[in-house]
Amino acid sequence: MKISIELPDTATLIPLDPKYLEEGFVAMLYSLGKLSEKEACTALGITRRTFEEMLPRFGFSILVDNQENIDIELHG
Repeated sequence: MKISIELPDTATLIPLDPKYLEEGFVAMLYSLGKLSEKEACTALGITRRTFEEMLPRFGFSILVDNQENIDIELHG
């Protein structure tokens, strides 16, 4: 899937790194529970460890805090 974003002309004054934007978007989708960790890693072409180390840069936890993940963590 390819996604395009139109920004106002004034946004050209801000240096935007496409890779950073892609990582941030995928991290957000993972945090919202829209992508699994495996899907996120595949989308970015990175390892699980690299993905987990990347998440805090965007303010996200390694664990998506939904009930299913919490149950797995608490009960194995």
